[in-house]
Amino acid sequence: MIKENCMMKIEKMFMLVLFFGSLMHQGTSLPHHPYRTTLQDKLRSRLEIEIALLTPDPKSFPLAHWIDQPLDHFNAYVNESWKQRYFVNDTFFNGSGPVFLCCGGEGPAFKPIVAVTGDVHCGLMMTLAKKHGALVFAVEHRYYGLSVPVPDLSTENLQWLSTSQALEDLANFIAQQIEAHSLTAANKWVTWGGSYPGMVAGWMRLKYPHLVHASVASSAPLRAVLNYQGFNDVVAQSLSKDHVGGSQHCLDAVKTAFSSLGSQLGQGLMRRRMETKFNVCHLSKNPLDLANNRKLFMEVAAEVFPIQGNDQSCQQTACNIAKVCRVMLDASLGDPLDRLAALNNELRAGECLDASFEDSMVGLIDTTLAENVDDRARVWFYQTCTEYGFYQTCDPSSQCPFTSSPWMNTLESWTDQCKIAYNINPDQVEAGVQASNIRYGGDRPAGSRILFVNAEIDPWNAASVLVSPNKGEPELFVRGASHHQWTHPPKSTDTPEVIKVRL
Repeated sequence: MIKENCMMKIEKMFMLVLFFGSLMHQGTSLPHHPYRTTLQDKLRSRLEIEIALLTPDPKSFPLAHWIDQPLDHFNAYVNESWKQRYFVNDTFFNGSGPVFLCCGGEGPAFKPIVAVTGDVHCGLMMTLAKKHGALVFAVEHRYYGLSVPVPDLSTENLQWLSTSQALEDLANFIAQQIEAHSLTAANKWVTWGGSYPGMVAGWMRLKYPHLVHASVASSAPLRAVLNYQGFNDVVAQSLSKDHVGGSQHCLDAVKTAFSSLGSQLGQGLMRRRMETKFNVCHLSKNPLDLANNRKLFMEVAAEVFPIQGNDQSCQQTACNIAKVCRVMLDASLGDPLDRLAALNNELRAGECLDASFEDSMVGLIDTTLAENVDDRARVWFYQTCTEYGFYQTCDPSSQCPFTSSPWMNTLESWTDQCKIAYNINPDQVEAGVQASNIRYGGDRPAGSRILFVNAEIDPWNAASVLVSPNKGEPELFVRGASHHQWTHPPKSTDTPEVIKVRL
C-alpha cells in the first residue's frame, strides 16, 4: 500500500507534474559494491534474461547516434571534444507531444533496446511515451558504456568525470535536438531515470528549468553521505518485513550468524575452519590471516542477501528475502553460521569464495580501457571518492546485521581505497560529499515539477527524498518494492503495488 498522502498513481501524478505546473506552484542501478563484481551482480542475469524474453525483433532496434560534446564545459581553455552516444525513437511522436529523455548513468553500456522497452531504468517511460505520443531519447553518461572521452582512465584523465559535467552534456544535447527536430516550447521535455540516473534526471529539472519541464526520479539517493550507515540499516529492516517473506526471527538468525563468524576469525585454527566451511579460494595460502582479506570475506559472505534487487516472484534458489530467510531458519542445516555457509555455497554453485583484497583492487587501479566496456570498476568508485561517498559501513552503533565485531568495515577502510586508487585523501572525500549537497540540496532540493518515487525494500531509500519538500515535488513510496522496480519493463508476476504505482 502506498503512503496515504501519496495515493495518486504515477501516471496521474506525472500528468499533474507535466501539464498542470500552476497546480505545483509553477514548478542501469547503483551497484551493490562501488567497484567489485558481487555475487548479486552475477545473479542479476536472471533479470536480463526476463527482459530479453520481452524484447521485440532486433531488426526494429534504433541505430546509435553520436553528438559532439566539449570535454570541459567549464574551462574555455580546454578545446578538446568527444562523441557521446545516444538513441532516438520517434515511432510514437505526433509532432505535438512531449519529449522523454532517459538519462544514462553508471551502469552497463546502453543497448539499442533502451529506446524500445526502456530497459531497467526507463520501462515506465516507454509505456507512457506510447500513450502520450512522445519523442524518446536515451543518452549515455560520459565515461560509461561507449561514451568515453579519454584514451585511458588515469587519475589525470578522470578530472572531467563529474555529475556537473554530465548535466551540461545533457543540456547541450537538449539544445541541439530542439534545433535538429524543429521542436517548440509546446514539446515539453521530461527526464527519467532510476538510481544514479534518477539523480541525474531530477537534477536536470533542478538546474535547467528553462530546458526541462518535469522529471521523474526513481529510487534516487540525492543526499550524498560519507558514512552510509543507512544502507545496512534498511537491509536489517527489510529482513524483518513479513510481507516480503522476512521476519524478526530471520533477522535474528542473520545477526547471530555474522556475530559467530566474527568471533571465529580471531585465531588461526578457527580461520582455517572458516576457510573450509565457506570454500574460500587459495586455501593453501591461509588467506584469512590477512586483515584486509578478513574484511573482504565478511563483505562477500553478506552478498547472499538480495535486498536491493528483491523480487518476490523469482524462481531461482535463494533469490529473494523469503527464500534466503527459509534457509537461515532451517534448523536441519545446523546453527545459524552453518546455514549462512550453506547459503553461500549453494548460491556460488561450486565456485570458491574469493576473499583476496589484493585481487579485488586490480580492476580499481587498472587505468587501461578494458575491451569489456562494462568492466570499468575504476570509474564509479572515482565518483564516490570525489562526490558522493555512499560507503556502506557496518558500525557497532548502527542496525547493520552483519559483522561489526571485530569492527573492520569502517569508514576509514573505504577512504583508504580512494587514496590507493587516486591519491585522494579522506579530507578531500569528505569535502566532495559536502560540496555535492551544497550544489544540489541533498534530500531537500528546492525545485518544482519533480516526482520522487521510492521503494520500501531498497537500501538506497535512506538517502532519498522520502518527504515531499514542497507541493511541486511530490513523493510516492511503494510498499514491498525493491530498487526502482517499477521502471523495469512490466511482467506478469509484478506485485499489485508495483502495478498500481505504474498505472
